[in-house]
Amino acid sequence: MSNIRLQRKVGLAGAIFLMIGNVVGASIFILPGNLAGIAGPAVFIAYLIAIIPAFFNTLVAAQVGSILPVSASDYVFTSTVLHPLLGFLKVWAAMLGALVGGPILAYGFADYFAFFLPNISRVNIALLIVVIIMIINLLGIRSSVKMQMIMVSIFVSFLLILSLGGLFYIDTDLLTPLAPMGWNAVLSAAVPAYFSYTGFTMLLSFTEEIKNPARNIPLITFYTFWIVAFIYTSVTFVVPGLIPWQELGTMAAPLSAAASIFLPDWYSTAITIAALLAAGTSINMIIITVSRSFFAVARNKIFPEIFSRVSNRTGEPDTTIILVAAIILAGIAFQGNIAQYASVSVIGWMLYGIIWGIALVLLPKKLPVHYRNAQFKLSKVWLWITAIVNIIVGVVFIFIAVRDNTAPAIGYFFLLFIGVIYYLLRRRKLAEEGVSLEALLKNETEEATRATQQAVL
Repeated sequence: MSNIRLQRKVGLAGAIFLMIGNVVGASIFILPGNLAGIAGPAVFIAYLIAIIPAFFNTLVAAQVGSILPVSASDYVFTSTVLHPLLGFLKVWAAMLGALVGGPILAYGFADYFAFFLPNISRVNIALLIVVIIMIINLLGIRSSVKMQMIMVSIFVSFLLILSLGGLFYIDTDLLTPLAPMGWNAVLSAAVPAYFSYTGFTMLLSFTEEIKNPARNIPLITFYTFWIVAFIYTSVTFVVPGLIPWQELGTMAAPLSAAASIFLPDWYSTAITIAALLAAGTSINMIIITVSRSFFAVARNKIFPEIFSRVSNRTGEPDTTIILVAAIILAGIAFQGNIAQYASVSVIGWMLYGIIWGIALVLLPKKLPVHYRNAQFKLSKVWLWITAIVNIIVGVVFIFIAVRDNTAPAIGYFFLLFIGVIYYLLRRRKLAEEGVSLEALLKNETEEATRATQQAVL
């Protein structure tokens, strides 16, 4: 087993910027228009519904990340508390998330880039932005964090000017009827809307690189949640009050169109730049987080050990950075519908919301020392509440996603099945070589104990 550990280079502010850039991606610049065509002016209610599971996911991220501050702590947590197969499938699902989520962001970037060069190939631009961000990641996480802080500061400022300024120009007639397609349509829109909130637990992939994790991880999750919730709610409330919802459903760049209603002409260009930056920050985080998950699983020998190597220059997992970028590039080639991409991606997140719900109630029993010594600790009552909400919401959202996107959902579950087959074959081979996955996982939990104890000292 590789004993290589990643260095703790990311502070509180840097991690918050990474997370905001991750969660507020290009989807906020595209999905509200698509979803307004489904839900009507009540699209902001769809986003409010999506906040519910998002909040409880922040509790999962805060609890798990603070007690297991190692790479892919979600994998370690699920593997230790439930079963290594379920932990591995979380990383496998992250790979599928990159396969379907990465292209959403890359195509979002390309759609807004067309504002400047309308005749350029959408696919080529999507491919190019992924390659550029991969190269920046290969320069090291400090370079990625600096880039993220600059880009997030710019695009969040532009979004706040649009949403807060737009409140004074809303045409209330455009907001009635609130749900012209019915409330079932609003609920259906909440599923892809939740895609915009799915990034919170991605923090768990790089907790090994966060300074003072026991203190900082809960702060990162809660600060990020409230900032993101305010941005999404304000934007999705204002935009349908500026442009008829029927028109929003057909627009490729709805926020730029909304800005043109009351802001100077040049501000539409500013919104376009903001969308480009937001897409870039989210692609950046997919590459950072999924590469760390792959690295952690390879460190435990489930993936080939070549993916557990780190760069001599940066001390970071360069082979998995390239691998994740390649997966996103493959996903771009499918050229799927953005709402289908979002809904299918949500299936994976909700599936693991259910699994984490079960794992949370077992946490005090399975990891008693970690739970007892945690600086941030949900009471057993809140563990149960979080678990129940995650399970119920997960079942409902998966049902809706499968109902509305049956063929893509079947394909997704088939890919999960392939992951099960791979794991079983790999585990048998490791057993023949005398390698114990349980022993490897124990090493991870012991490393987490050392990390949290050092933070306290």
